[in-house]
Amino acid sequence: MACGRPEIYQSDIALPEAGWDRGSHPSFCFGITDTVTPHDVFIDVRHTGDYAYSNLYLFVDIFAPDGRILRDTVECLLADPMGRWYGRGTGFIFADRFKAHVLYKLGNRFPRTGRYCLRLEQAMRTDTLHDVLDIGISIAPSQASVPPPRR
Repeated sequence: MACGRPEIYQSDIALPEAGWDRGSHPSFCFGITDTVTPHDVFIDVRHTGDYAYSNLYLFVDIFAPDGRILRDTVECLLADPMGRWYGRGTGFIFADRFKAHVLYKLGNRFPRTGRYCLRLEQAMRTDTLHDVLDIGISIAPSQASVPPPRR
């Protein structure tokens, strides 16, 4: 569940133990049938406590059914200024979720039905990024589109 709303899509990809190479671009494809409801796209990151940085920069490409490709750069803040991890964790592994703003370029709605693909590329200043275990995406109806509960 994403913030109490049912997800319409969720998938994670385990990254190699040797690290996330700059040339590796995990991709996620999903079908969209609802073009009216605003949606939120989240990037899910799971990393170890040995991750060397306090953030993670990603290039996010979304491939639309009409052939359009939109690119966004997303910064995922993983730790506070004192170095404490933000994510929920068990032991030495932490999980974080970040809202990707790529959908805002589409007016916060998927403009047409069909198959979309979202591709992630690590955009850090290193060719191989270590200690990121999994990367994924989740898509859910936007919380902003939820009417307030009746009393």
